[in-house]
Amino acid sequence: MAGAGLSGLVWGASGVLLMHPQSYPYQVLIAFALGGMIAGAVPILSCLPQAYIAFAVPTMLPVTLNMLLAGDRIHLNMGLLLLVFSLAMVLSSMRMSQTLLELCDLRLHRDLSNKERKTLERLLRIDEMTGIANRRCFDETIKLEWRRGQREGGNMALISADIDNFKEYNDLYGHPAGDSCLAQVAKAMQDALNRPGDLAARTGGEEFSFVLPNTSLQGAGYIAERLRNSVQALNIPHAGQPDTGKVTISVGVAACDHHKVDTLDSLVQLADEALYQAKRQGRNGVVLAT
Repeated sequence: MAGAGLSGLVWGASGVLLMHPQSYPYQVLIAFALGGMIAGAVPILSCLPQAYIAFAVPTMLPVTLNMLLAGDRIHLNMGLLLLVFSLAMVLSSMRMSQTLLELCDLRLHRDLSNKERKTLERLLRIDEMTGIANRRCFDETIKLEWRRGQREGGNMALISADIDNFKEYNDLYGHPAGDSCLAQVAKAMQDALNRPGDLAARTGGEEFSFVLPNTSLQGAGYIAERLRNSVQALNIPHAGQPDTGKVTISVGVAACDHHKVDTLDSLVQLADEALYQAKRQGRNGVVLAT
């Protein structure tokens, strides 16, 4: 602001010193030059109205007073015009400053709205209890990967998993313990996935699904075993699980490379059938759809 004021004093003093008292055209030229200076400063200094006023007033005040006090009608009219023009420029600067503030405020709200929208979209795709993807995210992802696989000719595998005898676990230990069990199992399985493109999702009460792009049936089988082992390694006690005495999962695996899968629904059905077979075989196992 001090710099703007000093610059205004220099221009104002220069206008008076260069003013030719006997030449009206020369005086008009000086007045136009100084007016142009404060007009050009409007978009530059309007972000800080005080700085604009500190520049405009000392720039125009000396020559304006000089004309108002000259004592003749022509100079009086020119001085009044300069006064009105200077006031108009100050008002324009203040208005532009207000507009800039409104634009900044609007942009800030827009940025916040975008951030809030992205946060909301993310929350809508996350299962609140387990922290992994929910059914909505799973449905969107598997459709996207299916279309990509159809277009690019890549394989896709699907894993369906279910916590064994989870109803009995809830009956024995209570729902809070059941919620904790779900969260621990989900985290263990999420951590067992080692590729960024793989998706773990909770698709039902104790049901989980995994989308594995560019994965063969054999590769998905290895991942399924890793999921099963990661859950069993948690050593969560489960008195309703007679064989192991702890929480386990059953897993079904299907992939496009092992079957002539024509539709996404058929792939999902194959994975579900493999899961049911794993349960019929005694649970805590992995079955590949063949």
